[in-house]
Amino acid sequence: MSSILSSPWAQPENWDFRDADTKEGTHVIHSYPAMMIPQVARGLIARLRRLNADAQTLLDPFCGAGTVLVEAARQGLASWGNDLNPLALRIARARTTPVDEAVLTRESDRLQEALTASRLARWDGPIPAFKGRDYWFKAEVSRALAFVQQQIARQLTDPDVRRLAEVAFSETVRLASNTRNGEFKLYRIPADRLAAFQPDVLALFSQTWQRYRAGLGEFNAALRQAAATRIVYGDSRRLAGVPDAFFDLMVTSPPYGDSRTTVAYGQFSRLSLEWLGVPPEEARRVDRQLLGGRQTPDSPAGAMLPAAVQTGLAAIAVQDPARAGEVQAFYRDLDRALGAITQKLRPGALCAWVVANRTVKRVVLPTNTIIAELAMARGYELIEDLSRNIPNKRMPLANSPSNVPGQTGVTMTQEHLVILRYRGSQA
Repeated sequence: MSSILSSPWAQPENWDFRDADTKEGTHVIHSYPAMMIPQVARGLIARLRRLNADAQTLLDPFCGAGTVLVEAARQGLASWGNDLNPLALRIARARTTPVDEAVLTRESDRLQEALTASRLARWDGPIPAFKGRDYWFKAEVSRALAFVQQQIARQLTDPDVRRLAEVAFSETVRLASNTRNGEFKLYRIPADRLAAFQPDVLALFSQTWQRYRAGLGEFNAALRQAAATRIVYGDSRRLAGVPDAFFDLMVTSPPYGDSRTTVAYGQFSRLSLEWLGVPPEEARRVDRQLLGGRQTPDSPAGAMLPAAVQTGLAAIAVQDPARAGEVQAFYRDLDRALGAITQKLRPGALCAWVVANRTVKRVVLPTNTIIAELAMARGYELIEDLSRNIPNKRMPLANSPSNVPGQTGVTMTQEHLVILRYRGSQA
């Protein structure tokens, strides 16, 4: 117990972490939308372990880029992560996989020797083709990216090193693309700025690669001592590849709404996935697969959902019935995910949900209250509901809740940390 309470695992008094370094260790590997910052994951795991010092297993059913999984490994827990986004899974694996340092140095040196401007100038290899490639990438950028990709495949023989390099390549794809990189959705750089945009692909990859290597060096020893992290491609509404009644802890941050209107994980990932050879139909359907991505007509609006949802749906439906249907689909999917998660927990398991209360058509939806009510209907008890301001989480600070041009509203500037205990019986 004393080791859990000692630095750096002591519980924080303030959860904002305004001045924290959120890119330490392997958390530096690849940007990703709406990531939980490591300090929050670290503090939540420590808080749950104060309540159950014997906990050994942890589940993150919406693992994203793997922040929770890294912090679980650093605290000696055996963890499982699940996600539907193929890019997220690649990032999470790269962040949680230790690499032999001698092998990494040898293979990295060989790769860097191959990635020279003179070799690129002579190179005449194939360039992957996919819909929209020439819209999102200048011709010389595509050629340089294809060269880097080929050298990764040719020079790196160790699978763990190659996985890390492919993720560095993915981030290079994003940095070198004609997209506005500050956006989640795919927006092209304005025409008046595009001509001046001349990214150096070799330099971008080299800088990214060296940053990843340094980050891995910080956490490599801790990851090598930890139990192997298991990462599963799967739907959180089913969790088919995850063992039942196995987990002592659950820490996660689900999407805050459907991807089309909140955080577009699929659009953020699409270009990288297509360069990495993921079939186009798979790369382009991520947003439709996530919570709320599809509406189903099998029950009336609001059925079986808490009063807070039904009240919000009614207020939204007065303004826009279709939008109310989208909101309903999201919360019904969230409840399905909660049901699947519950099957994976041991009686007495402790759970932490990091959620934000969204605004739709200027109607506030209290997701923290909704999560608690959905959970209590399945045999949980609420332990506490903490809150934190979001000074450094990559989230949109304004949206257009009315869909009227020029009208914006403040959205997710605060998160709730909802802590629950599963008593062991579903209603």
